[in-house]
Amino acid sequence: MQERDPQSRTNTLIYAGLALITLALYLPALSHGFVEYDDQQYVTDNPRVQSGLTWAGFVWAFGFHAGNWHPLAWLSHMLDCQLFAARAGGHHLTSILLHTGTTLLLFAVLKRMTGFVWRSAAVAALFAWHPLHVESVAWVAERKDVLCAFFWMLTLWCYLRYAEKNSAARYLVTLGAFALCLMAKPMAVTLPFVLLLLDYWPLRRTPFTPTKDSKLKIKNWPALLVEKLPFLALSAAGCLLTLRAQQIAIVSTAGLTLPHRITHTLVAYNHYFWAMFFPANLAVYYPYVLDLDSGTILFAALVLVLITVLAVAQWRQRPFFIVGWLWFLGTLIPVIGLVQVGDQAWADRYTYLPLIGLFVPLVWFAAAAIKNKKNLQALAVLVALAMLITTSLQLSYWKNTWTLFDHADKVTHENYMAVTVLASQLAQQGKLEEAMALYHKALDYKPTFPETHFFLGNAFDQLGQLDDAVAEYKKALWFKPMQEQTHIFLGIVLGKQKKYDEAITNYQAALVIDPDSAVSHNNLARIYHTQGRFAEAVEHYDAALKINPRLALAHNNLGILLLQQDHLADGTAQLREALRLNSTNAETMFNLALALNQSQQWSESAGLFAKTVGPGTTDPKAHAEYAAALAHTQKTRDAMAQYAAALLLQPDYPDALDGLAWILSTDPHPDFRNGTEAVKMADRACELTGKKDAAKLKTLAAAYAEAGRFTDAIETLHTMLAIAPNSTEGQAMLKQFQATQPWRVQ
Repeated sequence: MQERDPQSRTNTLIYAGLALITLALYLPALSHGFVEYDDQQYVTDNPRVQSGLTWAGFVWAFGFHAGNWHPLAWLSHMLDCQLFAARAGGHHLTSILLHTGTTLLLFAVLKRMTGFVWRSAAVAALFAWHPLHVESVAWVAERKDVLCAFFWMLTLWCYLRYAEKNSAARYLVTLGAFALCLMAKPMAVTLPFVLLLLDYWPLRRTPFTPTKDSKLKIKNWPALLVEKLPFLALSAAGCLLTLRAQQIAIVSTAGLTLPHRITHTLVAYNHYFWAMFFPANLAVYYPYVLDLDSGTILFAALVLVLITVLAVAQWRQRPFFIVGWLWFLGTLIPVIGLVQVGDQAWADRYTYLPLIGLFVPLVWFAAAAIKNKKNLQALAVLVALAMLITTSLQLSYWKNTWTLFDHADKVTHENYMAVTVLASQLAQQGKLEEAMALYHKALDYKPTFPETHFFLGNAFDQLGQLDDAVAEYKKALWFKPMQEQTHIFLGIVLGKQKKYDEAITNYQAALVIDPDSAVSHNNLARIYHTQGRFAEAVEHYDAALKINPRLALAHNNLGILLLQQDHLADGTAQLREALRLNSTNAETMFNLALALNQSQQWSESAGLFAKTVGPGTTDPKAHAEYAAALAHTQKTRDAMAQYAAALLLQPDYPDALDGLAWILSTDPHPDFRNGTEAVKMADRACELTGKKDAAKLKTLAAAYAEAGRFTDAIETLHTMLAIAPNSTEGQAMLKQFQATQPWRVQ
C-alpha cells in the first residue's frame, strides 16, 4: 500500500485549518441583523431583489443602480432572497462562505506560484482574519467585495494555469473569470496590472527575473502587454460603466480641488498602511477632513516615498517587495480619492484586496529575518491570536445598526454620520426629543450634511410640524439635489398640506432619479387619485405594481380607486392581494370589508369588521357598515348595538337610522320590532336624503306597515317604485301591504 505524500497531508491540514478557523471566527454573524445603512437599498427595501431570481430581475441587474454597475452582486442578493427570504442570517452565511472560499483560493494560488507552503498559508490567514476585513464580510451590502475577491482569486488561478501551459481555451477561461470579477465590483479594473506584476514575480515570465522553468519565460514586455490587451479592454469598459453609474455621486473639482485630492490621497495611503499594523478605532464611517494638518501630509508623503525607494532599490534581490508594494498602491487607486465618490474619508472595505500586497512582503521578510523556526512559529501564533481576538471584537459591533454606529461615534471625532444614524434609531423608537438633540449635535459638527437635514425633517413630520419639515427637506435637497428619498418624503409632507402640485413635482423628480421607484409611482398615483385624475392614477399604480408586485399599499390604493369606479370585482381582488401581502393592516381589512359588503359577502365582511371596528372607533360609517354585515348574518342584537354606536357619534347619520329602522320594522322576532320608533328613524333618514333614496323610502314603507299605517306604507312604496321600478322586493312588499300584512325578513 502506497504511503500518502506528507506534503499532501500538510496541505490538507492547512486547507482545513484555514476553513474551520475562518468559519468559526465569523459564524457569530449568523445571529446579526441587517443594518440600516445601505442594506435597505441592496436588500431589505429593494423589491427587485426581494422577488428572488426572475428574468425581469436578471435584466434589471445589468442596469445602473445604487450608484454602481455590478450585476453579479445584484444577482447574488437575489439568490439569497430566493433561498433565505428576509432572514439576515442566510445572507451573512453567503458572505462568510465566499470569504472562506477566497481565503482557500488565495492559499492555493500563492502556494502554486511561489512553491512556499507555510508562507502562502500565513498570507491567507492574514487575509482571512485581519480586522480591517470585517466590514466587507459582515456588511450584507458589501457582498460585492467578497464576491469580487472570490472571482479575483479564481482569475489568478486560471491565469497561473494559462502561464504554465499556454492555450486559447485556458486564456478564454481566464478572461471569462475576469469578466465575472468586474461584474461583481468594477474596482477589479486594476487586475490586469496585477497580472503584469505577477509576470515579474513570482511567475518569472519577464527577462528581468531569473527562472527555473523556461516554459514560464516570455522574453519581452511587448508580448506580455499584447497578451493583456483584452483584459485592459474589459477594464476600460468597467471604468466607463462605473463613471456612468457614479456620475451623481462623484464630487466635482469645485467641491474638492485637485491639490486637496492629492494631499488627501497621501494621507489615505498612510492611513491604510498603518491600519494594517495597528487596526484600532475601526469605524463604519470616517468623516472627511478638509483641513489636513501639514505635518500629517508631510509624514504621509515621507512614508510613501521611503517605502517606494526601498522597494525599487531591491527590485532584483527581493522582487516580492516591489510587487507587493505596487499591488497595494495600484489596487487602491480606484478608491483612494483622486476621483472622490461619496463623502467618506476612507473605508475599511477598500483594503479587502489591496492589503494582500502588503501581507506578501511582510511574511516573506519575516521568514527571511527570523532564522529560528520556533521563534517564527511563536510569532505566527501570537499574531494569529491577536488578529482573531481583535476581529472577533470588531465583528461584535456589527450586531445591529445601533451597536455599529454607537461604536463609530465613540472611536472617531465629530462623526456627524454616526450621530445622525443614532438619532434616527431613537426617532424610530418614538424618542423624538432625544433624537432632535442628536440631530442638532450632528449639524453642529457639519451644518451642510444633507442626511441630517433629511432625518430632522422626518422628525418634524412625526411631530406634526409640517412647515419645519418642509424647510429641512428643502435644505437637504439644496446640499444634495439628486436624493430620491428626500424628494419622496418632501412630497408626502406637501401632500398632507394639500400642496398637490408641489408634491407632484417632487415625486416626478424622484422618478427622474430612479424610474424604478415603486414608492414614488404609488405616491404620485395617490395624489392624482385625490385630484380625481383617475386615469393617471391607475397608470402609476400599475407602474408601481409592475416594479414591486408585493407593494401592499399600491394594491390597497388601486383597489379603492377601482371600487370608486364601480369595478367591484377588480377592486375586491386588489384589496384581497393587499391583505395577503400585509395580513395585519387594519386599513386594508376595513376597505376589503366595505367591498365585501357591496358584493353581499356578509359573513366574511363581518369577520373583518370585527378586527377593525371597536369601541374606540370614531367613524359612524364603520359602525353602520359593520352593523349591516351583522344584520345579514342574523346577529341582530349585535347589529343594533353597532347602529346605536354610529348614532351616538352622529345622530343624523342616514345609513344608521335606516339600518336600525329596517330591523325595528321587519325582523321576524317580535322582541326586536318597534313600529313607532322605526317610523321616526326612517322618516328622518328620508328627510336627510331628500326623499330621493329608494332604499330609505322602502324602509319607511316597512315602518309604516309595522305601525299599522298601511295606506301610508302603500303611498310611500309607490314613490319608491317610481325611483326604482325594477325592484322585485318592492313589488313583493306592495302586495303584502295591500293585503294589510307587514313585511318580514326571512
